[in-house]
Amino acid sequence: MRQTNTIKKTAVKSPTPKNRIETPLAQTSYSNGDFAKKVQETAYQLFVARGCAHGYDVEDWLAAEQIVRSS
Repeated sequence: MRQTNTIKKTAVKSPTPKNRIETPLAQTSYSNGDFAKKVQETAYQLFVARGCAHGYDVEDWLAAEQIVRSS
């Protein structure tokens, strides 16, 4: 029998990007459930404003979070 060499790869966790902006939920005037509901409504409004074009769900959600946090 022939032996084969195998190399084990260990999982490497990538660090959180330092330029990532996180606004704590406590700085908003919404509770957890209200914040999520408002973000969902805003993301849907962005989707409709784009003409219901699919494929931009993540962008809409992130933009909606920024809009809700800044309001």
